[in-house]
Amino acid sequence: MIDISNKEKNAHDDQDIVVEDDVWIGARAIILKGVTIGKGSIVGAGAVVTKTIPPYSIVGGIPAKVLRFRFSKEEIVKHEKMLAERYKND
Repeated sequence: MIDISNKEKNAHDDQDIVVEDDVWIGARAIILKGVTIGKGSIVGAGAVVTKTIPPYSIVGGIPAKVLRFRFSKEEIVKHEKMLAERYKND
């Protein structure tokens, strides 16, 4: 991949990776182009993330799959409310 010009690349070759707030990514995890790591998620060490993962999920494996969620729906609402209050006062 030496000296590839913009004319030679396809438009879908350059897609952003989005890592939202409060995300932990384990050692040697691989995140492919076009993926969004949802807010508050955890990516296990060595995982290969090929698709967007939802907020507050814990993922692992090859390819990465949702293993479980960090919080229940009620706990997520409470957590988000607490964060909003905290940042409102800053």
